[in-house]
Amino acid sequence: MRLTGWVLTALALTLSSTANAAQPLQVALDDYCPYYCKADTPGEDRLADPPGFVIEILQHAFGSGPDDIRYHFLPWKRSVQELSQGTLDAIVIAAREEAPELVYPSIEQGRSQGCFYKKRGAPWVYAGPDSLPHVRLTLIESYLYGEPLNSYLGRAGQDGKITYISGNQALLRIFQMIARGRTDATAEDSMVAAYLLQKSGLKQSIDNAGCYQGGLDFYVGFAPHNPDSAAHAKALDEAMVELRSSGQLAKILGRYGLVDWR
Repeated sequence: MRLTGWVLTALALTLSSTANAAQPLQVALDDYCPYYCKADTPGEDRLADPPGFVIEILQHAFGSGPDDIRYHFLPWKRSVQELSQGTLDAIVIAAREEAPELVYPSIEQGRSQGCFYKKRGAPWVYAGPDSLPHVRLTLIESYLYGEPLNSYLGRAGQDGKITYISGNQALLRIFQMIARGRTDATAEDSMVAAYLLQKSGLKQSIDNAGCYQGGLDFYVGFAPHNPDSAAHAKALDEAMVELRSSGQLAKILGRYGLVDWR
């Protein structure tokens, strides 16, 4: 049977749509356990088991196989650049303020509580913004730390008391610097810090120096120029609603010793 031109066109569009739908979601991440966790295998980039609670949420929304999601372990700054260039589809995770150009779901995938960390036995304690000029801070480049630290960083200037590092395992390197006395303190999410200090064996060398009030919402952010990003964000919103209402979100968080932040 001979196919007419409009039938051939419709068939081509259908095949094209099916091919596009089958493309895996290309996701950038580094290592921010228990939000998302990289396996502790030298020279191998893969997720740990369990992979982190945000990864489990993402897999519920988009699937868990290599044909559903492919993960690319990259430093934060490069990940955002790749999304802006359209070579990747999503980043796990981001705050709206630190990458406002990305497309975000309406419902957050996590909430951070920021704390300060110092060398065990050091006298400094965080006592509000006025205490920050009295300590050398080393932070991760391009990260958004929330208030009041962001405001302090904006007005502190280049006085030699604030330094930044980037690249893979940036937080571990900062903790090692604190333990060796090369810097005084850093700021980090309390769950991330507790996990990394235990895992790295630095728990006995680093102390919590106090936390600031308020939380910072985290999201899976999607590529700003990808026409599918709005649909991806909507699918993730629907997954969050379903997981929370069914009780599955509580079970996922429970595997990491966490409770729902809402």
